[in-house]
Amino acid sequence: MANLASLHGAGYRLVLRGPRENGERNLEADFFGPDGIANDVDAPLLLDLVETGAGNHLRINENVAEQIGRMILEMSPPDERNRSVREVLRTSPVRTYERAMAAAPPVDPETLERLGRLGEALLVSYGFAPPPPVPTLMKDMPSAYTYLGQFLAHEMTLWDPADASGPPQTVDLIDSAIDLKTIFKRPLGFPRNLPTHVQEEEGLPLNQTIVDSGPGFPGSGLDDLPRMDSGRALILDPRNDQNLTLSQTQVAITRFAQAAISILKPLVLTGEEVRRIVLRHFQSVVLQDYLVRLVDPKTYDDVMVNGRVWVAPSAGGGMPDPFYVSPEFSGAIFRFGHAMRRDNYSPWNTVNPNKTVMSALASDLLDFSFDGGDLTNGQLLQTWTTDWRHMLGTEGVTSIKATSIGTAWKDALFCLPGYLFQPSVHDKPCNGAQSGRLNLARRTLISGGLMGLPSGQVLAGDVQTALVNAGSPCQIPILSAAELDIPDNPAATAIMQEGPVGSRFVDHTPLWIYILLEAAVKSDGDRLGPLGGRIVAETLSAAIEASGSGMIVNGVLQPFTPDPAFGGKSTDKFVYSDLVRLAFSGNP
Repeated sequence: MANLASLHGAGYRLVLRGPRENGERNLEADFFGPDGIANDVDAPLLLDLVETGAGNHLRINENVAEQIGRMILEMSPPDERNRSVREVLRTSPVRTYERAMAAAPPVDPETLERLGRLGEALLVSYGFAPPPPVPTLMKDMPSAYTYLGQFLAHEMTLWDPADASGPPQTVDLIDSAIDLKTIFKRPLGFPRNLPTHVQEEEGLPLNQTIVDSGPGFPGSGLDDLPRMDSGRALILDPRNDQNLTLSQTQVAITRFAQAAISILKPLVLTGEEVRRIVLRHFQSVVLQDYLVRLVDPKTYDDVMVNGRVWVAPSAGGGMPDPFYVSPEFSGAIFRFGHAMRRDNYSPWNTVNPNKTVMSALASDLLDFSFDGGDLTNGQLLQTWTTDWRHMLGTEGVTSIKATSIGTAWKDALFCLPGYLFQPSVHDKPCNGAQSGRLNLARRTLISGGLMGLPSGQVLAGDVQTALVNAGSPCQIPILSAAELDIPDNPAATAIMQEGPVGSRFVDHTPLWIYILLEAAVKSDGDRLGPLGGRIVAETLSAAIEASGSGMIVNGVLQPFTPDPAFGGKSTDKFVYSDLVRLAFSGNP
């Protein structure tokens, strides 16, 4: 039976209806599976709002939890129907979102079929003749940031299941705050007695790697996710063990937290104060390094200095409590990161000249996980740990750059193993040599249609109106039909142009495709375009403000001074290379 909690993508989705009225949260919600909405559209789920010491909090009560569990059972494959409602709810991946705008009308079967064909046409099979073109690379985006983005996506879409053996069922919804919950919060069923190869430092566990090549980078051997003897990762979000680079990203952030806590230990600070310092340094990486590379300077400065106009608007009101990312962001816009993935990371690890890993294929990264099956007795070989010098470009080493944001995809990279997906009647295996695998582009486009995501044109128009109303100088021009051709892909372009004028995809473009093409047309794929950059900057701003760390207050980035003991190279920001250097130095 598949481990549902680790499946790729959104899994089951609880989508709060919106928008808010007079600042009050609408407590109605819809429940989606891989094949569309599960509840009757006229009979939404009703959630509870409870008062806690930290403010208002959404909670799924016992009756609604039972209702959701039954919906999951009805939508699950046959081999899961023998499980109880309580058990299926405890183990199923339910992500929580809140709409930023009203849902688009449900897609008709013909449009759904076109979305599927577009997804198939996007993936090009080159074979051996002609050879595939050399991928265009981003100018200022080392590949490490691709997987930092994936880590952030998981930080913002989590599910906190109830204990199946506990009292009557209530399920809390973990909000979308970027607060390092995936590092500090332990998963349900975390064992009291850890395997011998798991060691805890400063309360944070990591796994010993198998030393197969002598002393390796970075040296301690605690360079993998904490794992059971079987190899299953003991982490809050099992999706962070879907590929090696993502799991190594969590390892680096965990080791950074361990080192920072150790440095702060002599000070008279509470545990909460220590965690806040660690969090603010990580959030500086997100806001002042990752985001700066993705968003054009004018948009970035407008959001950081003047606040948000679309995502949890910061003018005239406080942050919503709690904050959830929108399905538009998670299901389409933030998936630009898929385009940044490479099919080959070379060199991978060159620390030991006697045994190096000169090339890591995308398939290798998937294989070195629990579900991928290439762990050795449940542990990672040390030679396969990430050599961050290459992924980040540190210590005078040239970085491996991320692929440009756009629609030039090879099927070898985007046809993924079926175990990464929650089964759907809309699935169709990839063609040719990739048969038996599922098309990520097809799945993303169909999922967006089923969830009623707006077109890129509609969202761009609404956000532009919000900018005008806020007096912002920023502009979000709507792409023309000519700009929405798929470059070097006549088959996909033909599908974009199918139908009468006004109903074509070039007239109402699926949001995910629009964001990718906007980045390619407006920024040569080196960063996001005006719409994508605005929504990503505002969403990360809101998610960081929701953490309560004080890095963002009323939508505005606050001055930040890194702790000099952490060894950073700047006096007003902490960047990814600083984090990794501290993580693997022990003593900066």
